[in-house]
Amino acid sequence: MTRPGTPRRPVPRGASRWPVDPEVEVPAAGQLPARGRLPRIRPGVVAAVALGGLAGGALRYAVGLALPSSPTGFPWAVLAVNTAGALVLALLLVLVLEVLPPTTYLRPLVGTGFCGALTTFSSVVTGADQLVGRGHAALAAGYLAASLAAGLAAAVCGAALGRAVPARWRAGREAAAR
Repeated sequence: MTRPGTPRRPVPRGASRWPVDPEVEVPAAGQLPARGRLPRIRPGVVAAVALGGLAGGALRYAVGLALPSSPTGFPWAVLAVNTAGALVLALLLVLVLEVLPPTTYLRPLVGTGFCGALTTFSSVVTGADQLVGRGHAALAAGYLAASLAAGLAAAVCGAALGRAVPARWRAGREAAAR
């Protein structure tokens, strides 16, 4: 959804206003999808996901080394990478849906590959479960609450940043044109 005053991209006649993944074939109105047909796999998209995953996994590993946690301590590394991932993903979605021209490789590279390898919900749950199992239920509850609050705050900040970028570009262009 765009804010008032934000220019919308023109939508071709008959197309949906909802974002549609260019890798997924959408049947025309009134038609059923083909049965038994395997999805089309594009090597370039798979390579983008792999490259993004390599970068996200390497960053996650580096943060884990930089912020080691004890079995009974607060898992700062997981909180940090998941919060950063929420910010990056929200920023990416706003830029892809409202600012940048359509592209085939950006979402798989950054969204699926990088953010998918950088973040993981299972680490949050595992960390909380380990804390509870070691008798630190209050710390586990605080960790879950902090993860939720930090993720939501990061997503809001990422979306706001994504919307601020085109506004600055437009203001800069208008000032240069005067």
